[in-house]
Amino acid sequence: MKENKAIAPTPVRLAEELKQWLKHKAVDNFRSLNSEIASRLEASRKAEEANHEKQA
Repeated sequence: MKENKAIAPTPVRLAEELKQWLKHKAVDNFRSLNSEIASRLEASRKAEEANHEKQA
């Protein structure tokens, strides 16, 4: 993932409970917290796009 170095940091505030849950999920999935969040957001985006295409 060499491209990640070109991506500017995007600080996000999370409720502590959500952050801890995401940290545990990241460990379960052998990823960093950042990678876990990015993966989940990408999956959510793909699902939303697929749903939008289905409705069109």
